Amino acid sequence: MTKSKWLAASLGVAATLLAAVPSKAQAPQIVAVGSSGVFTSVVLSMVNGDPITGTTTTCGTNVWTAGSSIASGLDNRSTSIPSEGGNIAVVWDNSTSPTIVCAYLTVDSVVGQRLFLGQSSTGNATLQLTSAALTTAGANKVAFIKDNATGLPSAVYNLVNGAHFNVAFTDIRPEDGVFAYNRAAATLDATSKTGLGYGPQGGVGTAVLSSYDGTSAQVVAYAITGNDPFTGIAVPAFKTISLGADPVVIFYNTTDTAAGGLGNLLPANVNTHVLASFYSGLLGVNEELTGVPAGAGNIKPIHVVQREPVSGTYNTFEWQVIRSRDGVTDLSQETGFGPTPANCFAPPSPATFVPPTTACGNPENAASSGGFGFGARTRAIGTGQMVAAVNSANNPNSLGYAFFGLGTFGGKTNVKYMTLDGVDPLYATYSGGSFPNCTGFFNSTPAFSCTGALPTFANVGAGNYRTWSVIRAVIYQSYTPPTSGPSVPGLIQAAQDQANSTVPDFIPYQICANAACSSTTRKLNVFRSHYNISGTCANNGTAAGFVNCGGTAGLESGGDMLGSQFLIQADLDYYALTGNEFLTWIE
Repeated sequence: MTKSKWLAASLGVAATLLAAVPSKAQAPQIVAVGSSGVFTSVVLSMVNGDPITGTTTTCGTNVWTAGSSIASGLDNRSTSIPSEGGNIAVVWDNSTSPTIVCAYLTVDSVVGQRLFLGQSSTGNATLQLTSAALTTAGANKVAFIKDNATGLPSAVYNLVNGAHFNVAFTDIRPEDGVFAYNRAAATLDATSKTGLGYGPQGGVGTAVLSSYDGTSAQVVAYAITGNDPFTGIAVPAFKTISLGADPVVIFYNTTDTAAGGLGNLLPANVNTHVLASFYSGLLGVNEELTGVPAGAGNIKPIHVVQREPVSGTYNTFEWQVIRSRDGVTDLSQETGFGPTPANCFAPPSPATFVPPTTACGNPENAASSGGFGFGARTRAIGTGQMVAAVNSANNPNSLGYAFFGLGTFGGKTNVKYMTLDGVDPLYATYSGGSFPNCTGFFNSTPAFSCTGALPTFANVGAGNYRTWSVIRAVIYQSYTPPTSGPSVPGLIQAAQDQANSTVPDFIPYQICANAACSSTTRKLNVFRSHYNISGTCANNGTAAGFVNCGGTAGLESGGDMLGSQFLIQADLDYYALTGNEFLTWIE
């Protein structure tokens, strides 16, 4: 059965489930963890259902959200593993006697994989809420969805607090996630950066610290096959479901409009190798980005902001831009420094650009080795912090990158994006680098509305834009839909249908072809070549019959974050002619 047919069949079951008489014993039906890249689309589907099938609500109309001081994921495998805080959204049907409850905790992609796949004697990780959830008003953490609860009702709290995760959303495949963990934890290799030094491997490593506040990203071991490194318990077999492709956009701060400032020069494009040189510390001033001499007295440093090595965004950018094989493969965002010296830089409050006098590794505050010696690099933890740092008036001439999201960039008036190698990530053609701005709500007033054209992602869909990744859901192969309420596959399809017609945060992999969703229409026509990594065998998963070295028919396996782009039809034709897939092609 092809992926499309398998998902369509699951959706047929899901549609039946949505109409079934609910049972309290089933709640919570959805307990998700992982990437913020589909946070808006998934939660919108929880509240507003599916715009193609006409399902008006999936999980309920009651919405409550909170931040990392209240919500976290608890890795139960060891008391030495810190909990992982993140934004939380909870949606439910009835506050007194809830029968349908859904929740989504956002964390880094690699962290989300670990919380889902790590195995203790009681199962995988659990969602944890402090008692403040009972009395704290909703914080409106989801773009275009308005909270309508002054606190989480105790009946709902009791269901979700301590619940095990049953789906993880991720920007990179689990095979690439384990590779990213192993690289981050391996002994530091200052030259090749095959190891980044945030170990020790196999246990609880050194936290990667933010240059902007006290937040951190944990480097903790997990496995995707065999036995768990902490408990020795077998890791269940999993499968992935593609939601769609999201581009990484390159953007900069425009507040310095004086001569030589980026707000004056307004660069429209950056070359891949020039960008790699900035992020590896070889370049560091404005005129090196624009290619136009700034003139005497107008040479200004660029402040480069990067993510953490256990982020899906970081790894997509690292392997598709910085370490791509058509450049200098020993470059890295970590070039020129390591995790030590540590704790030698105190993040300023409010967050602002502080030129390094002595290089600090963790939290990062490193000077560029080129760029006349006064460019700088710092680290943001999470998409929200990255965008806030580059958008800040305190950080003129700063440069960043992030997966696109309509709510992520809407209203950020101090940034513009650039094309990469002359290709626009959002539209067919470039028109100044401004992001569309959408305001309002789908479940309240004022109603959702936008100024500026909504993205089409034409160049991502055509395979022209270089830097993008497929966002996937990871579920156990043994997953069984609940006897009532929404299923994970049904919610995933609703999120794709929302992204297609309502909030275009990414190109959906496929959408329902009709109101019954008896068939689907593929919207994403490109894929990245898969390769053997992390003890798994490569299989592109573009058709049911593709089985490489004992893989499962129709299921993806292996990594793809640095794979070359191909049209799906090319893989189908190549297999029909040769019996082989386009495997191991590396960008």
